[in-house]
Amino acid sequence: MIDPNTINYQELGFKAGLEIHHQLKSKRKLFCHCPAELDFELQKNPEYIFHRKFRAVMGEMGDYDPGMLVEVEKGYLVIYHANDEHICTYEMDETPPFWPDKEAIDIGFHLAVLFNCESPVEEIVVNRKQYLDGSITTGFQRTMIIARDGFIELLNGKKVRISNILIEEDAARKIKTENRGRTVYYNLDRLGVPLTEIITDHLAIDSPEELVETAKMIGLNMRTTALVKRGIGTARQDVNLSITGGDRVEIKGIQDLSMLPKWCAHEVCRQHALIEIQSLLKNKPIKKEEFIHTYVEINHLFTDLAPGESAYVVRLPSFEDILLMEIQPGKDFGFEIFEKCSLITGIQYNELFHSGEIRAEAIRKKKNPQELFIDDEKDAIIRRLLQLKKGDGYIAARGPAKGVLHSLKKTVERCKQAFEGVPQETRRALPNGNTEFLRVIHGMDRLYPDTDTPPIPYSAKKLEEIRKQTKPRPLELLHKYESQGLTFWRLSHIIRAEKIQLFESLVNEMKLPVVLAYSLAFELPRYLQRKGFDTTNLSDEIILEVGKVVYEKKLSHSALPILLGDICKTGNPNEQQKILKNACKANIPIEEIRLIVEERIEQMTSKGEKPTKGAVIGTIMKESNHMLDGRSLTKIVEELL
Repeated sequence: MIDPNTINYQELGFKAGLEIHHQLKSKRKLFCHCPAELDFELQKNPEYIFHRKFRAVMGEMGDYDPGMLVEVEKGYLVIYHANDEHICTYEMDETPPFWPDKEAIDIGFHLAVLFNCESPVEEIVVNRKQYLDGSITTGFQRTMIIARDGFIELLNGKKVRISNILIEEDAARKIKTENRGRTVYYNLDRLGVPLTEIITDHLAIDSPEELVETAKMIGLNMRTTALVKRGIGTARQDVNLSITGGDRVEIKGIQDLSMLPKWCAHEVCRQHALIEIQSLLKNKPIKKEEFIHTYVEINHLFTDLAPGESAYVVRLPSFEDILLMEIQPGKDFGFEIFEKCSLITGIQYNELFHSGEIRAEAIRKKKNPQELFIDDEKDAIIRRLLQLKKGDGYIAARGPAKGVLHSLKKTVERCKQAFEGVPQETRRALPNGNTEFLRVIHGMDRLYPDTDTPPIPYSAKKLEEIRKQTKPRPLELLHKYESQGLTFWRLSHIIRAEKIQLFESLVNEMKLPVVLAYSLAFELPRYLQRKGFDTTNLSDEIILEVGKVVYEKKLSHSALPILLGDICKTGNPNEQQKILKNACKANIPIEEIRLIVEERIEQMTSKGEKPTKGAVIGTIMKESNHMLDGRSLTKIVEELL
């Protein structure tokens, strides 16, 4: 395996794209009138539950989508938690959809303008996209293409193509699984919440760093609209990537962008290793037709099999060294096969074993030897039973008989697939940076028109109104204020805090310097929050008032931390105005500060106290509620002492 820390992505022909999903700010769900909000109590105490089993249906062209067939093969029983407050008969798939939420559709066209789409649709067509993992009760997600052919500009000027912008309904939230993963529980509160999906060209990005920047830039652009939700779970990214000689693989469930380069590196390692395995197999005297579905029972080797359980092995010619090859950090090819078998059949990792794991150098033997159920004695018996030749391998499985045979069937299929190189797959991102099989990558056969909702015309006049309302993009704001001290780092903070409108008002209306406006809008409130102040009392209105008195030179910059801290202590607007008024009174001219210092020194001397610098400054600042200009006060005290 290549070193994931020293990958030359250009040499390997790395290409990637993003699918960014972000919940929209809307009052109702996309196809019904239930509130678009989550209920965290629902998964513990549902008012009622119901269950479903799913089957695949043909797409518009009369074919079954391969990914959907794999989902059916898993045999899930899905149980849903529901209540009457967040779920209606639409989420239960008992009634047709209501008319789509107009607010969500308008947001979609706002995003189309924001991302420079040249092809917004004139007529919205609702489509069905099959999902058979149970996350959608209907077995399909209703989705609408809003626009095509846009782009997002990066800091270096590169324009990453955006192929599609869609509006669709979010899926249900998984609660838990039981029965070896064959029974899945979902909370239905999130099902139907309006969601946008922004898809970039999967060949447009050349490095993980550029991938991260693209994701951040798309996120910042959406934040400027104030039309998308914030918080954990409201946004997630899927990544499509490939290298030369490999194929497109989709990694799902990425929320932590700081981990994205690691996931990319480990997936590149995997694809590079699978390409190497393909090359090795071409040079071996075997053909994939030699991998046959002949399973040999080995129940007699075990005394602890429960009723209904069995153990079987399958011979894999010239494959033992292949099984041992490390394809991702801490994972060999044999374990990659196990991940697919386990997900589809429910057979657990400690119920699967490959022949290479008898060796001392095997990864799992070194890391988790307690998981291995085949020892040297059993291994020798199996090799004689299968009449293995030098280099031949096998995979053994034990557990429920049906699942065992199913897992060995998937083993043979996956070994044959190794002759073709990198399979197109959808994979789940794991916390350690590796990925695991989720399903075969979907094709267009899972998409077909929805027969419940007629096409929805969208007027050019309405789109033009939206175009006029669109706010400046982040890079446009950066170019506007960069010469005045605004960095992209500072701009990102303001946008993520949703304070860009306040910032622009401070700069354009209050005429404050850009850096001071940034400090008032973001830096000082964040500083006070870390100090334990209740910054929710710092409304945009009071910040603008503070900016105004600073511009009018009624208040010194040095007084701002203390002033804002005092304002944080009350949420009463009248009290806040009093605090601001008193602060302005305390901000007296230098001549008056000199008189105050002289008087304080004289008072301390007459009382027999030594007028030290610290004592004089401390008593004066305390009496003035720290609203005096500290620099001016210090300078005058030093002069007079």
